[in-house]
Amino acid sequence: MSTSFPALHADYALWIGMTAIGLTLLLILVMTTLRIILNRNRNIEAKFLAIWQPLLSNPSANLAETIIPLLPAAHYLPFLKLWNKLVRTSTGERREDMLDIAYALGCERYAKKLLTHGDRTERLLAILTLSHLRDISAWDALATQTLHADSVTSINAFHALVQIDPDTTAHQLMPLLLARTDWPITHIASILQREQSTFMQPLIVAANEIKSTHLVRTLRLIEALHIALPQTSLLQLLNESNNVETIIATLRITNDVSMLPRIRVFLRHADWRLRVQAAKALGRIGEYSDVNRLIPLLADSYWWVRYRSTQALVNMPFLSINEIAVLQTHLSDRFARDMLSQVMAERKSS
Repeated sequence: MSTSFPALHADYALWIGMTAIGLTLLLILVMTTLRIILNRNRNIEAKFLAIWQPLLSNPSANLAETIIPLLPAAHYLPFLKLWNKLVRTSTGERREDMLDIAYALGCERYAKKLLTHGDRTERLLAILTLSHLRDISAWDALATQTLHADSVTSINAFHALVQIDPDTTAHQLMPLLLARTDWPITHIASILQREQSTFMQPLIVAANEIKSTHLVRTLRLIEALHIALPQTSLLQLLNESNNVETIIATLRITNDVSMLPRIRVFLRHADWRLRVQAAKALGRIGEYSDVNRLIPLLADSYWWVRYRSTQALVNMPFLSINEIAVLQTHLSDRFARDMLSQVMAERKSS
């Protein structure tokens, strides 16, 4: 005998109701468990802070003569958070004492474990710890982290390596540094600023590799670090057979007056971007004779060429305000006169 439709409907409704109750109970269980874990972690951190915060935060405490308390496994994470926060602002003997305490507690070993087995937040904490400790034994493990797909983790690992061993990092990780296009140039430049002399030669060598796919990025980094390329390198890079992007990046960093003959060639280039960069370069290092070379560009068909050429003229230190005013009265092109008025007004208001 077949089951009636109302009976099936009632069974289905009962099943849905029981499932909903089960899911509700499961959700309550999960929330209760998470609350218990959160409270437990808070209690652990509170007990830790009661012992360690007065010890590490007291500027008058002599850490070298202090008996170091035992550090249970559960306290390592909160210790590293507190320690990294305080060691960043520590100097002199106190900083050395802070490092000694961390090594005495085996923090470098714990950080290396986090680096391998921790989640993203824990890996970042481990990287910061090893960086502050200047732990050379962690170089290989940190180098592996620079290959990580996560750009935040990888660039922080690179920063740590620069602080731990800048020379080895400069010579072994330069290809990686140039290939990681997800690492912003400004961020990299800030990392390398203190170790500029160490990274200068590897960057110059990289700039001489004309066929490199990362040549423009190399030149951008050289620009950000204000590194002066030798004349031989500039001559090679400013060859008209190179691609436009390479020449643009090179003109941006060219400040050698011996390059003026090569720069002037690009004032007449078909690509307006090169005319812009050539004009800007003359504004930095040009001679008095370059005034007459820039004047025709004030009537260029591209607005940016007119604007940058006018700026270059106005910023030339040997050209007086009166000379610029006389020049304006002799300009036959209305757009050139208007652009000169605009740039002069900008100069007065700055």
